[in-house]
Amino acid sequence: MREIVLMLTVILVGAAVVGAQKSQAAPGKSLIVYYSYTGKTELAAKTLAEALKADLLKIEDVSRPTKEQAYGPGKEASQQGKAWPIKPFKTDLSAYDRIFVGCPVWFGMPPPEFNAFVEQVSFTGKPVVVFVTFGGGGQDKALQAMTEKIAAKGGKIVSSFSIKTGKVTDDDIAAKTRDIAKQY
Repeated sequence: MREIVLMLTVILVGAAVVGAQKSQAAPGKSLIVYYSYTGKTELAAKTLAEALKADLLKIEDVSRPTKEQAYGPGKEASQQGKAWPIKPFKTDLSAYDRIFVGCPVWFGMPPPEFNAFVEQVSFTGKPVVVFVTFGGGGQDKALQAMTEKIAAKGGKIVSSFSIKTGKVTDDDIAAKTRDIAKQY
């Protein structure tokens, strides 16, 4: 009887140790999805992907808007939450355990390309981290709009962050992004 109790104790302790080791395992595969107009968000996304060893998916315009289009109709579309045509993508979000979605702030809101991406995918059950790059402000309002749109598509927002890109160097942007990546 004593041998059976000792054997059961060893088995239970062994199971507890294995369970503890599994819970400390690194998180699964991450995907960084981003839209960039000036290249600043792309710098942040690539730096984040490198730090996290994550895959990248760039949201691309069917036809890149000119500066005049971005500041005219782009402003209006952003503020109204409208979408612009983007190139098709074949990435299956279900293959990822965590998704980061980032874009610049356009007039206090995410750009129309972000809206187009969110309209085309399902985030059902996925943990999502949203991030923005910004030159002059509006990041809180943009992050809130992104959170609401992704949650409406089934995503679970687990975190958010913003990176200032106005009046800083690319090295500053990369350093800030690497520092933020340590949280994930």
